[in-house]
Parts: sequence; C-alpha cells; structure tokens
Amino acid sequence: MKNWIRFVLISSLLLLPAANAADTAIAGFNVSGTVPTFFSVTTRGMPGDLDLTPKVIVNNRRIGLLHFKYNANIANLTVSSSTASGGPEGTSGAYNFQGGFKVSISAGCSSVDAAYNTPFVLTAAGTDVKSAASAALLNGVEEDCEVLASWKGTNTTLPLAGVYALNINVTMVSQ
Repeated sequence: MKNWIRFVLISSLLLLPAANAADTAIAGFNVSGTVPTFFSVTTRGMPGDLDLTPKVIVNNRRIGLLHFKYNANIANLTVSSSTASGGPEGTSGAYNFQGGFKVSISAGCSSVDAAYNTPFVLTAAGTDVKSAASAALLNGVEEDCEVLASWKGTNTTLPLAGVYALNINVTMVSQ
C-alpha cells in the first residue's frame, strides 16, 4: 500500500501545470482620450476716444486686443468694418480722413500674416488676414494680439460736430 500511495503522489505532482521557458502570455489595454476643440477669438477695446482733430496724424495707436485660442486649423480670419467707408462714421456721414482709417495687427501674432503688421484700409466685405501657420497647425495656439490704428485728420474743412463710430468685426472660421 505504501508504494501505491507513493505512486499516486508522484503521479499527481507530474500532472500539475507548469510554465516552460518558451511560453508567452500577452495582455493589453485599449486606452484613449479626447482633446476638446477650442476655437475662439475675443476682443477687448482700449478706453479713450479717437483724436479726430483736423490735420492730426496718428500712427499705430493701440485700439484693442484680440485673444485667440484654437486647436483646429483656420480656414479664414476676416477683419471687416461695420461701415461702408471702412472708417468711423457719424450722422453726417463718414469722417474725411486723409488716406483712410487704417488698422494693423501687432508683429509677432502667429495667427495673422505678417503682411498685416502694416496698416491697411478696412472694408465692409473684410480682409482675410490669417497666417499660413494658422491653417496648418502643429500645436494649438493661445495668444493676445494688439490691434493698432493709424489715421490723418481731415485737412479740408472742419468736420461737423458729433460722434463718429465704427465696429471692427473679426470673424474666424475653421477648416
């Protein structure tokens, strides 16, 4: 009987599962996450009135700030005027600027093409000012860009009294 118990013990030990050196086990996790889309432009105007004194010359006066935050490519970034003349208008019509009322975006703004760092005349239809980099992103962008204005006051007659106003609209559309 002793040999028989010994045989059963040895047999049962041989039947236990054992790992061999060539065995491989693989397990994996599927992990994913989503980066939300950010696509916004906000504005902030600077306090103070425009100096519309006749014959005044103003170069690159800061009139506002654009705050960009986006991580999707820009199809177009249009800056436009709310007025037909592209400049401030009052109840008597457009202010008679010498050479027009012009705006520019400060240098170093990666969202705007460098060509628009120099003053350009606004139109009601608008001008697409996006940079090539903003249409082919490698990373998201968050930046503040100054909006500057330049103008020369009328040199003809004294303008009629009143308030001359303009809304500058910035429209950003994704690809």
